[in-house]
Amino acid sequence: MADNYVGVVGHEEGAILTEDQRDSATELAFKYAVYKINNDKVILPNTTLVFDIQYVPRDDSFHTAKKACRQITFGVQAMFGPFDPLLGSHIQSITDALDIPHLEARLDIEPQDKEFSINLFPSHHHLNMAYKDMIKFLKWKKVAIIYEEDFGKVPNY
Repeated sequence: MADNYVGVVGHEEGAILTEDQRDSATELAFKYAVYKINNDKVILPNTTLVFDIQYVPRDDSFHTAKKACRQITFGVQAMFGPFDPLLGSHIQSITDALDIPHLEARLDIEPQDKEFSINLFPSHHHLNMAYKDMIKFLKWKKVAIIYEEDFGKVPNY
């Protein structure tokens, strides 16, 4: 499979990360989580997690979906990432259709309940509440918001 394949037995977890996330804090956190779970025999006794990380270009949903399907073919039982909003929605759709758990942390412009997906990124509503509380607490009178990309602009529902 991939050169990042680790382990011999156990439950396999897949990760799809964008090329710019190679050797990033995100990748390190994923690997560390697998390491901690494997070394804590109370969490998953008699189980060893192994993982496969696939790297994809940020602007290529076709090859991202192909790599995810390849991981599933090889027996991945859960997916992690990608954190790009557009790529993440493709992978979420695949994992939802196949009843595969999916863990992500991405801006979700269409927040809705997803049966097999957990998004660790705060919802727009919760982010707005946090910003409002912070502005009130700090007694700010003016706030400027600068967006790097138009995709970050989300209406308050």
